[in-house]
Amino acid sequence: MPTYRALVRGKFDRPTQVIREKLLSALGPGEDVAGQLFSPEGTLTYSHHLGGFSFRVALDVAPGDDATRRAHDTAELMAMELLEREGYPYRDLTVSSTCMDDIRIKRR
Repeated sequence: MPTYRALVRGKFDRPTQVIREKLLSALGPGEDVAGQLFSPEGTLTYSHHLGGFSFRVALDVAPGDDATRRAHDTAELMAMELLEREGYPYRDLTVSSTCMDDIRIKRR
C-alpha cells in the first residue's frame, strides 16, 4: 500500500478567549509549534499567533487511480474530527500530499 504524507492547512475561526487559552497552554514557553512530525494519528501544529494551523498525517492508502483523492479526503476528515472534538473553530481547509513511494533518492 502506498504511504502518503498529507498536510491539511487552515485558519482558526475567531476562537473564544477560553479556546485561545487552551491552545496556548498546549504550547510551552518560547515554542512556536507543538510538533512537526507526520504520524499515523496526525499532529496539529500552530504558532502563538493562532492565525493558521497545519495538521500533518502519514497515511497508508490502498493503491488505485484515486489513491491521492482518498488520502486527501481521509486527512481532511481526520483534521476536522480532531478540531471539532477539541472545540477549535476552523475555516479555509486545504489539503496537499506527497506519495512517499514516488520519491526517488539520488545516491551519490
